Amino acid sequence: MNFLIKIVFRFLAYNSNHRGNAKLALLLSIISVCGCHSINNKPIKTQENTFSFPENKIWAHHVNSFAALENKHYFFDGLEVDLIYSRQLKEFYVAHHAEDTLKKLMLDEWIAFIPNPEKNWFWFDLKNLNKKNAAEIALLLSKIFNKYNIIHKTICEGRNVKALFILKKEGLAVSYWVSRDDSFRKITGNSLWKRKVKRNITYLQPDAISCSILMYPLFHTSFPEQNVLYWQIGVPKTPENVEFTKVLCNIPNVKVVLVDYDKSIPY
Repeated sequence: MNFLIKIVFRFLAYNSNHRGNAKLALLLSIISVCGCHSINNKPIKTQENTFSFPENKIWAHHVNSFAALENKHYFFDGLEVDLIYSRQLKEFYVAHHAEDTLKKLMLDEWIAFIPNPEKNWFWFDLKNLNKKNAAEIALLLSKIFNKYNIIHKTICEGRNVKALFILKKEGLAVSYWVSRDDSFRKITGNSLWKRKVKRNITYLQPDAISCSILMYPLFHTSFPEQNVLYWQIGVPKTPENVEFTKVLCNIPNVKVVLVDYDKSIPY
């Protein structure tokens, strides 16, 4: 751009007539277009993220109460929690559905309940994350995570890749939630669905992608280069289910298997 600006000044020095001014206007228009194109395509620098997954891949699902937290933070390295952001209160409810907010359990007090939160890992499912509230959410989460020294042990999950990108710029680890009942997939089939998801991955560069085990093995074979978080939920701790949990845990790029078991299992 500096080189182009020098050309403009030289142009001004040698062209003072109307024809010269017309040419100048054209030149300025070209520079403006080129300049905007350059800015829009320049990679956006993100804050450094030092997140890494724990060795134990089996995490506890739906730890959305003090009772669940008290029981499970001892038996699992990783805990999954649902959050709903309130723009009015500028706080996070620990809640899966809107009606759960009536319990008035807030994220800050939920973390404070853990004796040593820095010893656990956390998967926060952001239920109402969108482009409009993403910047607010990113700043507030960063503040809370730094307060408890868990920012390097926390990953935030959502479906909206543009909103997740805003969190990622703030230095938060993110997981792109790929729904198994994606309407795009139903309409177009697996091939176009894969391309759509890969475009989102290329844009976001997430720390992981996540989905239900009902997407296995399609999910695994479609995106083998990605860290994968599976949820194996709503099933009892039977020998068959436990065996499948072990199979998933022994796949190198699978980093988390979310379960409803009372305790973790060896694998």
